[in-house]
Amino acid sequence: MLFFASLPICTNGQTLSGMSGLLNIPSADMQADGTFIIGANYLPALNQPTLGYNTGNYYLNLTFLPFIEISYRMTLLKMAKGYTNQDRSASFKIQLLKEHRFLPSISIGVHDFHTTTTGNGNQYFEANYIVMTKHFPINGTDLGITSGYGTDVILKKSRFIGLFGGLSITPGFLKQLKIMGDYDCKGINLGGSLLILKHIYIFSMSQHLQYLAGGIAYRIYL
Repeated sequence: MLFFASLPICTNGQTLSGMSGLLNIPSADMQADGTFIIGANYLPALNQPTLGYNTGNYYLNLTFLPFIEISYRMTLLKMAKGYTNQDRSASFKIQLLKEHRFLPSISIGVHDFHTTTTGNGNQYFEANYIVMTKHFPINGTDLGITSGYGTDVILKKSRFIGLFGGLSITPGFLKQLKIMGDYDCKGINLGGSLLILKHIYIFSMSQHLQYLAGGIAYRIYL
């Protein structure tokens, strides 16, 4: 227990999209300035209904300035001879307001905002949203509340249309552990994450309380 207590606090996690947030939704929190993350996730078919099969992704993520976060994700596509193709997806998030004592942090973001194909394109994971997050310390435990709204005004096939939100709990006795639950406009997800050896982040979740998903990431501070 003393070993875990000596590690830095795991303030933010990575969603299945490779961006900071809860389980399947973004939050308004940002990683520390200069944080670089490389990771990979297992995605059940439920996470990408357009594809309709189980797959996985891997990604690079960078936070800088320190109010801008960008991510580049590759998702494996199943072809006639197996997973022989990949979908490329870029995301960014900008923090408009940093959290203060009485005010939440507020961020805006876009997923999968560009495609090189013609017609409807292949933006399987597109989304645009605004989100706010507020943390409340309770006897050494951190309670985080996130609420956001997504529209299809800019990206017509947005993954977040309407209200989404979630809760996170980081217990005071083990600050590397985070227990989370969120609603992603389509269903409820429950899961948790753990930071080990200062740099390795792992998480797992039950998506819509039906299918298992999860991932692992390695983070460094530049």
